[in-house]
Amino acid sequence: MSKLNHDILYEIFQNLQDLININSNYLENSNKEINYKGFKRSQFSCLLVNKSWCEVMIPFLWSNPFKYGYMKSPLFETIISHLSDNSIKILKDKNIIRANFQKLKLSFNYIRFCKYFHDLHIFPVDSKMLLKEEIYKLFISECSSIKCLNSDMAHYPISKYPGANISLSNLYEIYCSNTIDQDFYYGLAQICRSIEEIYVRIYNEESSGIAELIEMQKQIKYVFIDGFYECKKITQALEKHANSIIHLETTKYTSVIHFLIPKLINLRYLKVNDNYCELKKYVIYLNHYNLQVLDLCFLPSLDIAINIIKNTNGNLWKIRIENTKYYDKAKEYNQKIHKYCPNIKYVTVFLNRDGTLEELEKIFIKCQHLEAIYIDDEIKHEYIDKFLNLLLELAPLTLCKIHISYIDRCFNTNESLELFLINWDHHKGKKTLHLYSNYIKINKDIVDKYDIKDFWNDYFMGMDKYNSY
Repeated sequence: MSKLNHDILYEIFQNLQDLININSNYLENSNKEINYKGFKRSQFSCLLVNKSWCEVMIPFLWSNPFKYGYMKSPLFETIISHLSDNSIKILKDKNIIRANFQKLKLSFNYIRFCKYFHDLHIFPVDSKMLLKEEIYKLFISECSSIKCLNSDMAHYPISKYPGANISLSNLYEIYCSNTIDQDFYYGLAQICRSIEEIYVRIYNEESSGIAELIEMQKQIKYVFIDGFYECKKITQALEKHANSIIHLETTKYTSVIHFLIPKLINLRYLKVNDNYCELKKYVIYLNHYNLQVLDLCFLPSLDIAINIIKNTNGNLWKIRIENTKYYDKAKEYNQKIHKYCPNIKYVTVFLNRDGTLEELEKIFIKCQHLEAIYIDDEIKHEYIDKFLNLLLELAPLTLCKIHISYIDRCFNTNESLELFLINWDHHKGKKTLHLYSNYIKINKDIVDKYDIKDFWNDYFMGMDKYNSY
């Protein structure tokens, strides 16, 4: 194993790195950072095998050393050791770094391997602009292929630094804000053509530089919009990428973005979190046959979700509906799940209106890939016992996660809850059950014994681009 050639080692380490990148968001959100650090420790141990392993592993470890650097001070000293002697002298003369600082003897030009800078937080709290400028110039001149920038870099003219045409030419991901001088984005627009993932925060109507940057890209795939202001220029720029956008998240009031949604014919992931939900004006035009994940919050009516679901092509496998204002179409919504979503794994269902339980029974029968259900709102009192029996007798064997908003109202006593959990465990073929609830008002001993959680985001584990397609 230790004598594998460089090419084979590179493939192995690349696959390991991809695995880490795919799972990092989930592990962090699920409080499993220790497991993730285990991945990192495995990588560090590879450095000690022999010289060949070390040479292959260094580029991977230094592609994003800032996010999981255990000691930021040594990392900072390693980075500034790459600066020229003249830069070090200037920084010393201006008392920006300590007078007795000695550059480290470096085995590699580590900076050239850096690609991801969104977690760049190595600077001392009282860092001067000159220090940051020198380091940013270092990154731009030495890095061979930057994929993501740190938001603070937007305050510096990095597109004009020596080497920018090379280091920024493969930029993949960017966080934009129209509070930043638009010249920054105009500068990037002259260099970057490979951005696929863009986050935009809209605080005012000025966004011409961001729009220019979007227009100049070959294909935008992942779009995240946040803000109350209209953004017609950005919408018009995104319309150019209507065929390539597969992931869209929008929050707050951005009605012109909602106007764009029907044009995104290849959309696979749609998340709308909007108190005004202007989407209702355009929902009749939605035909997203490739849609896999639907996440809607603050719906005025379930009609919106119903119309989207019935105009998909059976590819939906995650549906989350939260904080709906009216539930009069709850039965029809449940009905559309078993009728149009045979591959559903994670889904919100309702048991707060007449006929909803009967439709849930059909979901259990027809949707045999079901892994998790989220019971939004309260359960009708007369449905509680039938629902619990349905879970035991008819739920697919794949079902292992249940979120009940008001779990204490579902189980009248602690004994009834414990009896249900015991019966579940005794059913042959049932997976270990994970219960979640927004409001836990039951015996703490039972909560601890059966690991009932009040943090339900884990229930929709992996609602992100890495686990969606």
